[in-house]
Amino acid sequence: MSKISRRDAFFILFSLVLMGMMLQPIRDVIRYALDLEHTNASQIILIPFISAVLLYQNRRSIMRSVEYSPVPGIAVITAGVALLIAGVIWGHRLDEGDRLAVMISSLVVLWLGGFLWFYGTTAFRTALFPLLFLFFCLPIPSFIQERIIEVLQRGSADMAAVLLKLAGTPVYRQGFILTLPDLVIEVAPECSGIRSGISLLIVTLLAGHVVLRSVWRRMTLLAVAVPILIFKNALRIGVLSFLAIHFDKRILTSRLHREGGIPFFALGLLLMYPILLLLLKSETRTPPVTRLITREAHT
Repeated sequence: MSKISRRDAFFILFSLVLMGMMLQPIRDVIRYALDLEHTNASQIILIPFISAVLLYQNRRSIMRSVEYSPVPGIAVITAGVALLIAGVIWGHRLDEGDRLAVMISSLVVLWLGGFLWFYGTTAFRTALFPLLFLFFCLPIPSFIQERIIEVLQRGSADMAAVLLKLAGTPVYRQGFILTLPDLVIEVAPECSGIRSGISLLIVTLLAGHVVLRSVWRRMTLLAVAVPILIFKNALRIGVLSFLAIHFDKRILTSRLHREGGIPFFALGLLLMYPILLLLLKSETRTPPVTRLITREAHT
């Protein structure tokens, strides 16, 4: 069993002191995440554990080159302190989600500054993905969440109208309102699919980071996730509307409506899978010249 180095001991002490100082915001954000009414926060509980696993899996490459970097570390810590002061002074003017976004962002930035101080810029760059992944611990600020929900609402309403027409159902769309035979459907903010959208985004980022090597392929996978998210959400709206018209209107207030997001989320993952495979296969097709250069470099 390897001993803990002095560097690691100092960083662990720094982390414990920081968590002790920020214990109340940590408790508040956990309570906020466990409240099912907050559609943008259920992922918060898992994020630190995912980042920890990624850091542990890559610990050898991260710790291959470490050094104390107090100047950049202090610069980042200063930014974290500024966020903390802003949260303390002006947090009472914000709603709970926005206040917690400021406070937890200060916690993350302070911890990143400590990591940078104790382990240096090289280790920080190597661990950049799991470190920045911690920002998913923040509740989405309200002004950003409202824009995202609006985009998802509009895209879902447009796509749902197309799907219903393809299914032979007359539909007239005006904004977020779908007028059907003997039925009017509103694509409300709760129907935007933002909760499953955040989950799909996180899974896509993780899959791209773990499986793909090139940045542009990872970005391509992430870009494809957006239309797939809108499509699967529109399909859910279309299916429920179709069943309500042709079978029973009570389907719109049934358990299938309230809790039926999981099968469509699984559908979104299934649609992402072949895209991931294609990108992975394109990455393994290394040109012969590149293979030759790589082989000579190793020899």
